[in-house]
This record gives sequence, structure tokens and C-alpha cells, in this order.
Amino acid sequence: MRGGQGVIAFDGRASMKMATIICLVLLAVVIFAVLILARGFMAEVARQEAMIRAARTPEARDPEEIPELVRRFAERGLAGQGGMPRAVRLTQEARMLQGENWSSMTARQHIAIAEPGFVWVADGAGWPLRLVRVIDRFTDGAGLLEVRLLGAIRVARFDGPEADIGEAMRYLVELPWAPDAILSNRSIIWRAVDANTVEAALPLSPRLAVVQLRFDDAGDIVEVFAEGRPDVSSGQTVLRAWRGVFSDYGEIGGRRVPRVGEVGYVDDGIYAPYFRGRIRSFEMLR
Repeated sequence: MRGGQGVIAFDGRASMKMATIICLVLLAVVIFAVLILARGFMAEVARQEAMIRAARTPEARDPEEIPELVRRFAERGLAGQGGMPRAVRLTQEARMLQGENWSSMTARQHIAIAEPGFVWVADGAGWPLRLVRVIDRFTDGAGLLEVRLLGAIRVARFDGPEADIGEAMRYLVELPWAPDAILSNRSIIWRAVDANTVEAALPLSPRLAVVQLRFDDAGDIVEVFAEGRPDVSSGQTVLRAWRGVFSDYGEIGGRRVPRVGEVGYVDDGIYAPYFRGRIRSFEMLR
């Protein structure tokens, strides 16, 4: 009996050891797959950012095509001084509303000058890895919003014609961060609305991407507004009024830009921001 018990105990230890080895091998395979997927995702991000940096060299457009209000804003922002860049690159500390809680994020963004385009990449806080990585972009006339867990596992994706419209609107409302684009991007259709408001539009299919830029008495863009921007936060695409606010203007990296901005949707006249960001660095890419 004692000999039999010893064999049983030995077999149990061997089985546990084998199960542990199998679990470790499976864990290693999962980690390897996550790393490969994350690497591929970041390689695609780098390719998109390279497209923005390689955009054509901008040239000033006819001033008569640009409403005086927004032209003066760009000039006050030092647009064109030292030559126009192909793109600007900025970094942000940001907070984004997820459910009922605000999450901290760090982000970098490339914005094209001579043509519509941007790439925004954000990492959600997490230890020891960044738990969530987000890419929001508009390149070659196409928009994309994608969220990945650990930078590898896709948990959300929004693309197609409505995404194209939504991301084109984002490019337009963020022109205060790219004042050179106001003076050089020939794709933008400008229209003066009133003494404190101008309209900017990009022709897309099936409709124009249109936003309004509103100025304070000092001539700074302090508010942006758009009707019918696609919102997918509920899991379905709903067209909503969209509003943004800019503040804390100052010179950074050779341009005078707002260092604080936020955006949100408007329902029944109530504005609810879901993103707030502060510029930490700003540079021109030539």
C-alpha cells in the first residue's frame, strides 16, 4: 500500500508540473501574440504619421478667399513667420469621459497644413502597460477611430462615410492649433457668417463637413460648433450638435495657439464635454 501511495503522489506532482508548464507556454504565446499585434498597430500609426509629415509644401492662398476675421486670427497666431511648415506636431495631457468617470491620457498629434489631415494617438494610463491605445485620424480623405486594448486587441472601430465627415469636422475645428493651414489650405471653403463668426467647410461625399468658428472681441477663436456630427458612444451612430471651447492663448513652438481645449455634444441645449486637453509641446515640421 505504501508503494502505491508513493506512485500516486508522484503522478500527482508530475501532472501539476505538466499543467504549470502548459499554462506558462500558453501565457508566453498570448504575450507574444499581443506584442506582435501591438507592434503591427504602431507600425501602421507610424506610417500614417509619416504621410502627414510628407505632405506637400504649403503656399499662401489668395487673401481675398479668406474672411478678414479669420485671416487676422492666423496672422496674430504668427502664421507664415519663418516659413510655413508641412505639418505641426503637438503633445497633450488629456482627460476623456468614459461612462461616468474621467480617465487620464497622454496624446500626440500631427496636423497637416497644405491639405486636410491629422493623426491623433493617445494612451490611457495603466501599469505596467498602457491599457488602452486610441488612434483618431483623417488621411487621404478617410476617417478612422479605433480603440485597442494593450495596443493590440481591437475593442472598437468606426470608419466609413460618417467617420469621414466626423473626422473632417475635427480637422476644421482644430485649425486654431494650425494657423498656417488657415492661410494655405486650398481645400477649405470659407464663408463669413457675421461679425464674430466664420464658416469653414470641406467637400466630402455624401455631404460637406461644415463647422463654425466663433471669435471673441479680441479676435481669438474661443468656440467652435457643428451640426450633425456622428456620435458612436452609444454603440449606434447618431448625428448630434457638437461644440468645442478654446482658451489660454500663448506662444509655444513659434506659434500663438490656444493651450487648452475641450469638446462635447449638445443635447436639448445642454452642452456635455467628453474631452479636455492641455498642450504641453508644439513644434513645426518642415
